Amino acid sequence: MAPATLTCMILLMQLYNVGAVAPEDVKQLKEEIFNGYDVYIRPVHNQSEAVTVDMRFALNTIAYLDLKIQKLKWSGMLSLRWYDRILSWNASEYGGLDFITVPQTNIWLPDYVIVNTVSHTTNLGAQDTLVHIESSGLVTWEPGIVSETSCKIDTRKYPFDSQTCSFMFLPWMTTSRFLNSTSRLNGIDMSYFVPHGEFTIGESTVHCEHINVEFAEDALVAISYSLVLNRRPAFYWMVMVLPVTSFPLLGPVSFLVPVESGEKITLSITVVLSYLVFIGSISDAMPKLSDTVSLMVMYASLQTIISMLIVVANGIIICIHKLPPDFEITVPMSKASRPINLSREDTYDLQTGESCKSHSPKLELSSITDKTRALQLSSENIKEHSENNGLRNDKWILLARRLDKICFVCFTFLAISVSVLFGILFTC
Repeated sequence: MAPATLTCMILLMQLYNVGAVAPEDVKQLKEEIFNGYDVYIRPVHNQSEAVTVDMRFALNTIAYLDLKIQKLKWSGMLSLRWYDRILSWNASEYGGLDFITVPQTNIWLPDYVIVNTVSHTTNLGAQDTLVHIESSGLVTWEPGIVSETSCKIDTRKYPFDSQTCSFMFLPWMTTSRFLNSTSRLNGIDMSYFVPHGEFTIGESTVHCEHINVEFAEDALVAISYSLVLNRRPAFYWMVMVLPVTSFPLLGPVSFLVPVESGEKITLSITVVLSYLVFIGSISDAMPKLSDTVSLMVMYASLQTIISMLIVVANGIIICIHKLPPDFEITVPMSKASRPINLSREDTYDLQTGESCKSHSPKLELSSITDKTRALQLSSENIKEHSENNGLRNDKWILLARRLDKICFVCFTFLAISVSVLFGILFTC
């Protein structure tokens, strides 16, 4: 039994060792394929042929989007594949070894850079980044990227905006004659993307751009990935939209405050100052652009102007309310409308229409006395009536109260109309 058991163990060990790769095989393979290899020579036997590089861009995270300086910070990975004809071998000659990994500094790499970066331009990957090489010569290089790129900001519908940011990869010195760039997917790979709290991810696209250069007749071919970022508006509804749309209703309320309280003009000025504070906070978070102006800023500015008009209207109403009861408005008359002055020698009786001369008979004393008594009695009645009613029947106070009602209706309608109009513009 013992010899049979030993024979079975030997057979199993031989079966296990079939296809096993020894460290010596890997060492021998690397020594042979890298002997005389130059990382600055394109990996094709015919140097007039182009190397085709297949690209796939995967976005992992978005750190932030700075609106003021129009910068997007992100992290991702770029997967590149091409055939290195010099680094190919027969796997059966090396114990079935069908792939190896080496540092990226040991082989030829396409000289891709990020064109629209806002920081210094550097080569992709790091010195310790490994590349995967198959026996057929297929090379897979997947450098990780943490970068800050420029992003054109459109603030017209802020904070209900959508921004389109691009990631452009360009071979720095290798033209399309020697490097053919293609994209494996029709967009950005979002398989490993971590959701962002401020933005949701929209559609992504990819396209090629040809950039002409002076040092060669053919152009450089860049691959540009575009991504749409949709802002989440829940936070801005609470801290921006609701306060800004509520303040227009506080301005007309000042017309309901009586003048005697002394708070009429204070309330309207407070609304104006509140709008100015919100405009300052919005402008601090947005870029100083003139090609696109935020509708929110335009809305707040227009409501501020309306609030200033409310302050002016309240000031006029207070001035009218404070006018004395006996104040009369005199309208200057033109020469044509002045009354005709009759001379003492030639006057007319308005009742009879007959001309009266200066030597007309005197009025009787009894008639003058009766008229004087009537005037005195009428004056006493008016004075007593005014004292009993007080200021309630003052015509200027009544006029001020009527103006309060009219201004309340007009400015309320104006504020609501402006809010509805800008709401329609935001949804368009």
